[in-house]
Amino acid sequence: MKKFLKHNKTRLAVAATAALGSVAAQAADHTALITTAATEGNGNVTAVISAVIGIAILSFGIGAMISWFKK
Repeated sequence: MKKFLKHNKTRLAVAATAALGSVAAQAADHTALITTAATEGNGNVTAVISAVIGIAILSFGIGAMISWFKK
């Protein structure tokens, strides 16, 4: 084993450097994907809140009209 390591130190160092560089490049790609997902998630939350408020306004309006018709 020592003989293998002695003769292949340079190859092992190059392979380790390449592997670490590859991991760093993938992390940058994931950061972009996470940012995109967060932006889309914020848009979805805004749409849901708007829908809930709209339904509440419609419900109140219909309730007010029904109570007015009962008079």
